[in-house]
This record gives sequence, structure tokens and C-alpha cells, in this order.
Amino acid sequence: PAEEIQLVGQGPPSLDFLGNMPKCNEAIPSEYPNNIIPAEVIAAFLGEQASQTMAPMVVHDVRVHKICTTCNEINRVVSSRAFADEVLPYCAGGKFAYGRTVSGLLFEPVDRATGMPIAGKVATTIYNTPTSSNPFEAASTTWPANVATNPTNPGLLGLFTASSGTYTLVPDGLGNGEDWMGTRSYMVKDYYMASAVPLFLKMRDYVVGSTTGNDVSGGDGSGGSGVTSCTQLDKRVNIMGYSEGGYATIAIARGIDMLDDAYVHTFTGVGGAPIHLSGVQMTKAAVAMNEGTFKMPQYFARLSNAYSSTNIDLVNTNLQNATSNQNLTSYEYLDPNDPTKNVWEWAKMGLTYEQMVPYLPMPFTDMFNQNLLALILRAYEAGNYDPCNSEFKSEYDVDNLCEALLDNDLKNVLENEIDYPVTICHSPDDEVIYYSNVPDTTLYDHLTMIEDVPGVGDSIVVFGNHSTAGAICTMAFLYPFVTPPEFSEARSVLPVDDPDGVCAGATTTGTSSTAVPGVGSATTLPTSTSTSDGEDAKSPTSAPTDTEEEPLSAASVVSYSLVASVVLGSVSLAFGW
Repeated sequence: PAEEIQLVGQGPPSLDFLGNMPKCNEAIPSEYPNNIIPAEVIAAFLGEQASQTMAPMVVHDVRVHKICTTCNEINRVVSSRAFADEVLPYCAGGKFAYGRTVSGLLFEPVDRATGMPIAGKVATTIYNTPTSSNPFEAASTTWPANVATNPTNPGLLGLFTASSGTYTLVPDGLGNGEDWMGTRSYMVKDYYMASAVPLFLKMRDYVVGSTTGNDVSGGDGSGGSGVTSCTQLDKRVNIMGYSEGGYATIAIARGIDMLDDAYVHTFTGVGGAPIHLSGVQMTKAAVAMNEGTFKMPQYFARLSNAYSSTNIDLVNTNLQNATSNQNLTSYEYLDPNDPTKNVWEWAKMGLTYEQMVPYLPMPFTDMFNQNLLALILRAYEAGNYDPCNSEFKSEYDVDNLCEALLDNDLKNVLENEIDYPVTICHSPDDEVIYYSNVPDTTLYDHLTMIEDVPGVGDSIVVFGNHSTAGAICTMAFLYPFVTPPEFSEARSVLPVDDPDGVCAGATTTGTSSTAVPGVGSATTLPTSTSTSDGEDAKSPTSAPTDTEEEPLSAASVVSYSLVASVVLGSVSLAFGW
């Protein structure tokens, strides 16, 4: 069995593979001069039809860096260790993330006229990719030398948001990228915070340090950034993602809130996410798996691994006393003598979702902790979709396991802890992440369905299975970046505070007046953060215009087949929970 699983798993990477991995905190070498990807190359991904609506998003050239940091480094950046432990609790000594390297892609917008980073106060975007079980498919590991001829990287969307005028981060996630030898986790809030917030702070430290002429690589010239004090990151943050990326978006947003440093959430897009993980998602998935009808039980294998003594931050895990653990995985699928029946080994080998299929049991719930399964089915029969909060829980030995699942449920976080606008996109037909995860947005002023966003949702129809809706939602979340910057707080580039006039000669691109040649008009989908009568709106609304613009319709989103296939095609199976 060991030989068999090694044949289908990823196994250790070759020395050539490791030697060719991009280096940390440097621009990734490319076939383009000065490692700058021209806006024309980015625009070409849109295709002729998509460019009619989405061309205003592509304004700047982009340079791509691999960015890395550690909790130890970031703990030193903040004012004191005590303060670091308070605002970065997942980075404290002994935590899951401590002592590990987090990595990702950093997309840097570059002024087309000067070849320098765009001048002004610039917002940050964090794009969270859908799920992948292969640690060697991370965005920073697979970024190509020529993106035009090899457009399969999961972080490709970052090109568009950076070209629109925002510094963009695409986290790899712990256990991926530079940390490929480390243990991964899944659907655990602190895991996503630890994978993104330290990178977010590292990126800001780059720009702060650059006021003395340092570049992104630390000042030795190898990165070629040349960022000066005329380029500043302000406190605006956009975060978005679909599926696992949607779950990560909520967690990371809260992680940034915990910094307590007056960050402003200008756009938060949550798509197809298992928001009510411990409740309706777990219940409906368990019932479907018990009947053998759940479409992607491989996702539960990853969840089982994460909640089975692999993440020391979870309350159901106690590595010093393994007999007290309440693992999510059944004993049968933690077999130390048979790696084909051991979800830990599947994760260590980096089995892809396709490679897991021969090892899945029937019924799929044979992988479940049987006490938890009994609780879920008992509550379900009584019409209760929240088993860990039900009156039946006391009858089963699952207290610690339920506590871990409840700790990482995002329903209350989204409804009551977050108070800034969040746009939700979810298909009623989703067969993997059930629509009942979506809160009743009419009860919460800060929550809006994408269909209800004025000026955007008028003709949006989110439909289809999980993957189909993934294409619609991901492209629809680009509306703040398609909206001209004079109407979009998410992408506008603002003047820097420059009392000495140092930046007087720098180019500040605060409008969409620079159209990319051959791509299309520089204005479309004008939106604003307030209504025509000056009242604040729940979501960006249409601004008055002299001409009627074509709305972002469901048909047009779906018709962006080239964009969707480029951005999403390589991970189409990965839209899972």
C-alpha cells in the first residue's frame, strides 16, 4: 500500500523543481523587460467581447514578486512582543504558524509612462484562491516567466486588480509555496489569518522602508522595485474570494480588524463560502454523504485531516495526550498501517482530488467520527440543522470536537462581528456549498447579495453548480475595479501628503484617463459609494452619466469565457469547501 500511494501522490519534489522556485522577496524573473508585464498583455486576456465592458480595469503595467515572511519577523515589526501576541495571537510561540514561512504573490502596479510604481496613496487588494490539495500548485510556486503563453496560475486575477491600481496580495497558504514541507490546514480561521495578515504587514513594511530608497527585495537592487516615498499604501483594503477563498476572506477581514489600526474595508466579496460550517453545511453534507450522493467527498477528507490532531491550535487536539483527542476522522481512516486508509498520509503526499477517488469509502461517512455522525443524523431527523448547539449533543462524546467546529464557524462573525459592507455571491443551485449558508441579508444593513448591488446587480443572475457560479461570482467581484477610479474608492489613487513638494514631478494616476491602446474605452460602469441624493448606500451605486452604459449582465459575465477559463480553468475542480 505504501508503494501504491506513492505512485499516485506528488511525492518529494525534484531538485530541479526546488532550484527553480522563485526566490523570496524578489521580483519573479520573466521574459518581459525589467520583469514588467505590459498592460497590453493583461488586456489580451479579456478577449474582444469582454474588453467592451472590462477594459477600464486594465490601466497599469504590473510587476510580480514573490513575498515571504515569518511570524518571528512580523512580531518584531509591531511595537512590542506583548502587543504582537494581542493582535497576532496565531503568531505566538507554540502556535500552528510559529516558526514557519508564509509566502504568496505580490502584484505591483507600475506607471506605464515612467516604468516606476504608480505614485500616490494606493489601496491593497487580497485575493484568495479556490482550494487545491497539491502543495506544489501554489501561486508563488507556479508563476510563469511568460504569463501570455502559460496563463494557468491560480493567482492570475491579481494581474487585473493590480493593473486597475491596487497593490495585490495572493497568499499561498501555510503548507504551500515556500512552506511546502509544512502541515496544511483547512477551514480553520487562524490558518487563513496566519497565511495572509503577516504578508499584508510585510508588504506595508516594504513601502515604509522604501522611503529611504529601498526596494522590495530589501534594498540590494535585486528586486528592481524602486518604490519611493511618492508611493504609499493607505488604509484601504479590498478582500475577496470564492469557495475556500470566500471562507478565507471573512477570516482575513477579521484578522485585519484585530490589528486595530483603522483599516478601511472598501470592498469585501464573499462567494460560495461555507459560512455556517458547523451547522447547515456540515449537516447537509453529512446526510448527502451518508446517502452516497455528495458530489465532492474529497473535500471532507481535507476537513477530516485538518480537524484530526494536525493543527495544535484547535481545542479538540492535544498532542501531549493523544487519547483525549476527538478527531473528526474515524479510527478506520487514521490507520497507521495502511496509508490508503489514512487521511494524514493523503495530505502528506499531496494527493490531488482526482487521486483521492480510489481510496474513498462507500458510504463516504465511514470517514466520519461516528459519534459526530450519529449526532448530526439525530438532530437532522428532528429538523435541527445546528447539531453542535442542539439538545442532543450531551448524549454523544463530541464536546471538544463540537467546540472546535463552532470556534471556526463564520455565521456569527459575518452577521454580528463585522459591521462594514460585505457583498455575497452564491448560487441557489450550489450542490457542494449549500445556499442555506447565506444569511438573510434583509436583516443586516452591512450585508448585500451581488444581485442587489445597484448598477451591477440589476442584470446579474447567479446560477448553476458550484463551479459555474464560481466563474460568475469571481468575475462579478471585479466590478469595483472596472468602475472608473474617480467613482471607486476601492481602486482610486489619491494624492500623497507632500508638504515639501518632493513628489511634484511624479505621475499620480487617479483617473481612468489612460486607456490601453486597442482595448477599448476608458470609462464604463460608473459607480459611487453614495446615492444620488447624498445618502450612504449599502453598496456602490450608479453615478449620473451623460451616456447610457452597458450594465454588467449575467450573460456578459458568462460570456467572458476566455477570462474565466484563464483565471479559473486550471482550478475548476477546486471550487470546494
